[in-house]
Amino acid sequence: MNTYADGVPCRIALGRRDHIAGLVKGIEGMREGGKRELTVSPHLAYGAKGAGKVPPNAVLRFEVELLEVLDPGTATSHLYPPGKQLVIFRPGEAARNLPQIQFGVWDDGRTGGSISHPVPGGTWRHARPKTFEFPVSTSEARQLIESALSLPKEFPKDVLEHDDLWADASEKANSITRNRRTNELCVTITVYERGQSLCYYALPETSPALLKSLFYSVLMAKLKAQLQPA
Repeated sequence: MNTYADGVPCRIALGRRDHIAGLVKGIEGMREGGKRELTVSPHLAYGAKGAGKVPPNAVLRFEVELLEVLDPGTATSHLYPPGKQLVIFRPGEAARNLPQIQFGVWDDGRTGGSISHPVPGGTWRHARPKTFEFPVSTSEARQLIESALSLPKEFPKDVLEHDDLWADASEKANSITRNRRTNELCVTITVYERGQSLCYYALPETSPALLKSLFYSVLMAKLKAQLQPA
């Protein structure tokens, strides 16, 4: 991971578990503008099982520069390059052998995401995410983002907001977003601009508005082969 090359700094929220423990502990005591080289042992990283491209029992090395310390809720748009990003998340469900999908597309044509298949007899902590990307042109990327932005206006009765949803935690190490009224699994869609959310909504997984949308139909067509378990 090279956030200098991406042009977007890594954000670490203290008190949350979004990053490996060794990285969070390693920045403790740093001042703004400070730099450190961190060596993180496996037990503070991905352990004996590894994750994605990280092999089992890997010792990780980081070069860290602390750019800024912000209070919770502080706007950070100045840290991001101009442009919009679409993020699509479909929860997985082990009971149906349904893989979890997370995907992002930037309006400059960059894409990236991950697929995690449930492991029979194991929890979602045992699932290894498989990363992927596929090429799209700048014009196609912008069309996908605009289709996500325009859907709530075209299908206002189909769109679900935060209060219409609940988190089903019945499967260990998993949270399934569901329609509070029908209990159906839902796909969430978020569009960001410079780190700030422009829109957030959800649609039931069987919603015609979702299945026929440009952004979702293109994603599922691109991922058809990868959605099959290994």
